[in-house]
Amino acid sequence: MKKLLMFFLSALTLHALSLDKAIELGLKNSPDFLMQQNKILLSNEATKLKRASNYGKIAVQGSYTRYNIPHTLSPIVPPIQPGVLTSENIGSLGVAYDVNLFSGFSGIRDVEIASLSENISKIALKLSREQLIYNIRSLYLKILSLKSQKDGTLSYQNALHKLHKIVEVGVNVGKKPKVDLLKVKADLETANVGVKELETNINILKATLASMIGVDTIIDIENIKTNTNTKLETKDIKSLNRYQLSLIEEQKGIKKLKNAKSSYYPNLSLNGYLGNNYAQSENADIWQVGLGLNWVLFDFGSRSAKVQKAKIEHLQNTLEAKKVELSLTKDIYEAKVHVDIAVHKLQSAQTELALVEETTKIEKMRYQQGVGTIYDLLFSQNRHQNTISKEINAKYALQSTIFYYKYITENGETK
Repeated sequence: MKKLLMFFLSALTLHALSLDKAIELGLKNSPDFLMQQNKILLSNEATKLKRASNYGKIAVQGSYTRYNIPHTLSPIVPPIQPGVLTSENIGSLGVAYDVNLFSGFSGIRDVEIASLSENISKIALKLSREQLIYNIRSLYLKILSLKSQKDGTLSYQNALHKLHKIVEVGVNVGKKPKVDLLKVKADLETANVGVKELETNINILKATLASMIGVDTIIDIENIKTNTNTKLETKDIKSLNRYQLSLIEEQKGIKKLKNAKSSYYPNLSLNGYLGNNYAQSENADIWQVGLGLNWVLFDFGSRSAKVQKAKIEHLQNTLEAKKVELSLTKDIYEAKVHVDIAVHKLQSAQTELALVEETTKIEKMRYQQGVGTIYDLLFSQNRHQNTISKEINAKYALQSTIFYYKYITENGETK
C-alpha cells in the first residue's frame, strides 16, 4: 500500500512539472551542459600533462644483442688488461632519465597557457549554465502563455455554445433570423480550429523542453507567479564572465607570442643512464651523464613566420575583447529597453481589456433587447477574447524580458 501511494505521488509530480524542477533536471541531464563539465576535466588533465612534461622522463631500458664477432662487456680504457671478458651475446638492463633543461621558457609558458585554458573552461561552464537556465525559463513561459490562450479560447468556445442555443431557440420561435445561427456556427468552427492549433503548439514546445532537460515526456507544467518587479540590477561590463573570457583569450595570445619567440633560444637537454651489461654470467656497471645543445641558426624564415602569425592572432584577440565589450554594452541597453516596452505593453493591454469588457457587456444587452446585431455581438466577444490573450501574453512577455536581462547580466539564477 505504501509503495502504491509513493508511486501515485510520483506520478502526480510528473504530471505537474514545476519551473524549479525543470531547471534542476536540465542541469542534471542536459547533454550540452554535461559535455561542458567534462571539458573542465579535460583541460585540467591537459594542464597536468604540460606540467609533468617539464620534469622529463624516467624509463627502464633493456636489450639483448648477438654480434658476429665477440664484443667486450664494457668499453676498454688504458691500460688494457689481459683476459678481458668478451662475448657474442650481450644483454643490458638499466634506467634512463631525459629532461629538457632550457627551451626559451616555452615549457613554463605551455603550463601557463594550459592553466588559462582551464580557466576558460570554468567560465564557459558558468555561461553554459546561465544559457541553459534562460532557455528552460523561456520555453516554460511560452508553454504557459499558449496554455492560457487555450483556456481563453475554450472559454470563448463555451460562450459560443451557449449563444448558439439561445439563437437556435430564437430562430425556432421566429424572433431571430437563420443567418444569425450560421454566423455563430462559423465562429464556433473557427474557435475549434484555434483550440486544436494551440494544443499542437503546446505539445511541440513540451517535447522541446523535455529534450532540453533530458526526460522522455512532459504531461503538464505548473503555473508560476509572474514577477513584474522591473528594478533591474546593473553590473559593470568588465566584471561579466563574457568579458573576462575575452581577456583570458587575450592573455593566451600574449603567452603564445612569447612562446613563438622562444624558438630563437637554444635548447639544452640532460640525459643520464645507469645500468648493467650481462654476458656469460658476468656483469659490468655502466653509467653516463650527458648534456645536449640544439640551437637553430637559420631555418629559411620558419621562426619569423611563426612569430608574425602569433602577433596577428594576439591582435585579433585584442580586437575581439573590444568587440565583446561593445556588444555587451549594446545587448544590456537593448534588454533594458525591451523591459520598458514590455511594461508599457502590459499596461496598455490591461487598460484595453477593461474597456473591451465593458463594451462586450453592452453589446450583449443590445442584442438581447433586439437593438444590436449578431455580427456586433460576435465581433465584440471575439475582440474580448483576443484582448484577454493579449493581456496574458503581455504578462509573460514582461517576465521573459526580465529573465533575458538577468541572463545577459549573468544573474540568471536569481528569480
